[in-house]
Amino acid sequence: MILASRVAFGFVLALAWVSATLGALSSPSLAGPLTKNCTQGWKHSGTATGKNVTIAGVSTYLAEPTHRSGTKKVILFYSDVFGSFFINNQLLQDYFASQGYYVLGLDYFFGDPIGLHVDQDLIPFDPNFDLPAWLAKSRRQAAEAVPGWNEGVRKRYGKNAKYTAVGYCFGALYSMQIGATDDVVAAAFAHPGDLTEAHFANLTKPLLMSCAEIDQTFPTPSRNRAVDVLTENNKTYHYQVFSGTQHGFATRSNPADPNSVWAMRESARSVAGWFDRFSN
Repeated sequence: MILASRVAFGFVLALAWVSATLGALSSPSLAGPLTKNCTQGWKHSGTATGKNVTIAGVSTYLAEPTHRSGTKKVILFYSDVFGSFFINNQLLQDYFASQGYYVLGLDYFFGDPIGLHVDQDLIPFDPNFDLPAWLAKSRRQAAEAVPGWNEGVRKRYGKNAKYTAVGYCFGALYSMQIGATDDVVAAAFAHPGDLTEAHFANLTKPLLMSCAEIDQTFPTPSRNRAVDVLTENNKTYHYQVFSGTQHGFATRSNPADPNSVWAMRESARSVAGWFDRFSN
């Protein structure tokens, strides 16, 4: 009986997310689909300090705070197409943990991130690789996994914790979806993809937008329209644009470019500060 109730509850969660997704799809597009901007950038070096745990049947990168005081604070980390276990994303999650957060990034690619298949210019290593099929599969997997995983994280850390969500590129969709619920106190994204006007209109929680100056996926007219939608609907938001940066700067900055490195670090600092504002 208990198992049946859990299955039914999981089905309701998934159905709600599908319904919201279908509604958003009928709205004008603001952030576009995957392009080579989403795979270009630099791989960083360092030693990740988190660990691999399983939540709701999904492998999850977990970075725990080095210090904690007061309310337990949790960040739901929705990664770009390289996945939550890519070293750049691990180091970013470790940074958020150093700021006092439990950080959890699910592997909605289930061990099959884009980096296994294409180079920086989206050119397949295997000429038979079907990129549209991979993307459709990945979106489908994520749509099925994310609702139950979100609930699993909440069960792990309890109802009294303060939950926030950040999404990068592919993952921005999920931070916007959960930002339209009462499951988080604030949301954020950097260089997003696959967003419509409805995602901004439907928000109920404060949003930080960390954006690149040059971004074919989320260009200036789209960013301006997003701000208009947020303003028209009286949303709480903060909008930042980093000059001299391109899509991907917040996770794959050029280590040899001081501006690129500063922008990546400042974006991360801004996300942590934004979440502090609503979590403390």
